[in-house]
Amino acid sequence: MTLILTLANSSGVYQSSDYQLTDRDTGVPVSDRAGVKQLQANFRELELQLAFTGIASVGSPPLAQHTIDWLSAELKELKVDSQFQDICEALAKRCATAMKPHGSRGVLTLILTVAVVREPFRIVVISNADWRKRPPVAKPTFTIAVHTITKPFQLISGCRESVPAFEQHRLHALSRATEKSSEDMLKALAEINSIAAKHSGGYVSEDCWVTSQVADGRARRSAARNLGQNPGDITHLVDGVDLSEFIRKNFRAPSGQEYRLVQRAGVTIGPGDGTPVPAPEGEPRRYTVSGSPVTTLLRSPLGDQCASPEIIQLDCVVDARCNELLVGPFMQVRLSAVRPICSEFPTPLLPWPLVSRSLSIDAAAVPRGWEQRVGYWIEGHTHRVTIPQSHCSIRNLAFLSDDEEMLIVAPSETADFAWTEHEDPPTAVLNGRLWWKKRADGTRG
Repeated sequence: MTLILTLANSSGVYQSSDYQLTDRDTGVPVSDRAGVKQLQANFRELELQLAFTGIASVGSPPLAQHTIDWLSAELKELKVDSQFQDICEALAKRCATAMKPHGSRGVLTLILTVAVVREPFRIVVISNADWRKRPPVAKPTFTIAVHTITKPFQLISGCRESVPAFEQHRLHALSRATEKSSEDMLKALAEINSIAAKHSGGYVSEDCWVTSQVADGRARRSAARNLGQNPGDITHLVDGVDLSEFIRKNFRAPSGQEYRLVQRAGVTIGPGDGTPVPAPEGEPRRYTVSGSPVTTLLRSPLGDQCASPEIIQLDCVVDARCNELLVGPFMQVRLSAVRPICSEFPTPLLPWPLVSRSLSIDAAAVPRGWEQRVGYWIEGHTHRVTIPQSHCSIRNLAFLSDDEEMLIVAPSETADFAWTEHEDPPTAVLNGRLWWKKRADGTRG
């Protein structure tokens, strides 16, 4: 049996998976090594973290394989430029073929957390489990359920009954805690896994593997940790190459010991991302970024006016050299709301409403101005507003030469606001990132 806990929100995706494997015939625990149920795979601009619950081995002796080894081999067969949908469909098809000889006992559920450059996070469940039966039995086909993360999400997979009701409520609250760091989220998941292990009758290990995937602009950063320091390794495929296998073959542990994976981190980027910015050059130049304020109405799905944010462009006087990044106050946000509070409604699907206002560099108008998305919903008798990052590239304007551009990102990080009808609506000054630089693509004009 397995316990997989998955959380997601606008900040990222977080998952824990325990290490316990049990014999499918006797139910006796047979392994608690790291990596028996987890792997990571990277395909160009896509990274997936995979954990599974279900049958521990595929095939019959003497050709039987550990399920994780079989999954790794199947992923190696896919093209390095495989797209998200191609990977899901290939896994579902190959799982159905491999589980068929095992009949009703061939139960398998894959939980994938997927990060793609410039796209929302996704959680995918590929499963043939009929959870209406106890114990669950295998259905003849595998289904693919894709959850695109546009609102808080939580999922308990495997030994669900081992998670006490209080911890289930805690998971629900954590999925909405966008202000928590990745470290805090992973620590909380590990604590819940450990508590569940004590209620599992030995079917869930107290130690676990925890992973995070978070957004950093267009890039996606990931981290993983072996909590409990269990021996073993997590398979890591990069463009079809097993890095873990390479390490095992080329590095030897001291006599009587074995290597164990402690932690892992990485970043997934696309074209133009991750390019080092040249050192600042030339003399400082003074320029002014200015614009007009704008007020918009935020409405419920029924069309009721609920809140009204005012976004004020601050006058930014900047002294900077070419290629020098500056961070400072960029805009002010003032929020107001109608009373009494409107009826509750969930986080709206993307794209959120677009608010436009004028923007100028040294009094020269930027053609499209500044465009800002604003998310709004009411939950728990509380107004909630999210202002995600927006960015623009400005060329051939003001002092910029034909091989230069100005990049502006604001706010410098996603801004989240919440207040009840008994509280004063918040006001905040949000920072932006500005830099005048040589064009990375080398173009002119």
